[in-house]
Amino acid sequence: MFTSKDEIDRLLLEVAKVLELSGLKLAGVLQTSQPQTRERERSVFLRGLGSDWEMPVLQKRGMHARGCRLDSQAITDIAGRLLNDLQEKPDLLIINRFGRAESEGYGLRQVLEQAVGDEIPVLIGVREDYQGPWEQFHGGLGDALPPDLHSVLAWCTSKCD
Repeated sequence: MFTSKDEIDRLLLEVAKVLELSGLKLAGVLQTSQPQTRERERSVFLRGLGSDWEMPVLQKRGMHARGCRLDSQAITDIAGRLLNDLQEKPDLLIINRFGRAESEGYGLRQVLEQAVGDEIPVLIGVREDYQGPWEQFHGGLGDALPPDLHSVLAWCTSKCD
């Protein structure tokens, strides 16, 4: 669980680095972004863990566009890549967010369902305003962790033994 002020992307990156160095096989995605400037819109990318790809996930609609810019086609492509990665039976799946798309039944939700069905532990960032939909989705199977490196690593280690 995290708040909007928590640096969840940095935390998940640190967790992934430590776990990869320990020899765990990871699948999933991490988020990177480039801030908005006067010349360009904010860019957000998802980078695959365990495979070498990066994909933009926001539609380019102009500097002054409002509303959700999430590119549903990119998310569909990423979901397919992650479903393929799950066939390799990773030790852990890391997903950057459970957000609006997942709370509404799409996004990377199918990937989460497949991982749980395959008994692959999932580490996912959930912003506090999506706590209710997250709890509804996992039905008591999830553990809430603070956005703290040591707590998250301890949980990952316990689930991947």
